This record gives sequence, structure tokens and C-alpha cells, in this order.
Amino acid sequence: MRRLLVIALVSGLMGLLPNPQPADAQEEDGRLKTCLQEAVEECDEDFEPNDERMVAIRGWCYMIRGAICYLH
Repeated sequence: MRRLLVIALVSGLMGLLPNPQPADAQEEDGRLKTCLQEAVEECDEDFEPNDERMVAIRGWCYMIRGAICYLH
């Protein structure tokens, strides 16, 4: 019982901590942003964007082509 109270107290105190600011992963005109925009355009051309069955395929396409572009 004592252990449960301590865990509840610690988790409550952690909830009072300030929220950290998220990092801005995309710079204003960074290379990552341009690579992802190009990947989205290319994948939408290759896989029909209006077909609901292609959502997962386009998602993987975005990630793979965006990473390939960013690494080159």
C-alpha cells in the first residue's frame, strides 16, 4: 500500500513539471522540407491519392523517398 501511494505521489508530481518545448524538425527552407515535398509529389503521381487502399503505400513511399533524397 505504501508503495502504491509513493508511485501515485511521484506520478502526480511529474505531472506538475513544465512541458518541454518540441524541437522544430523542419527549418524554414531546409533540405528536409524540400526533400519531403518532392517525395510527396512523386508518390502522389505514382500512387493515386484518392484511393483509400493506397494510404499505407503512399505513407511508406513518402518515408523511403524522403530519406533517399535527404541522404544524397
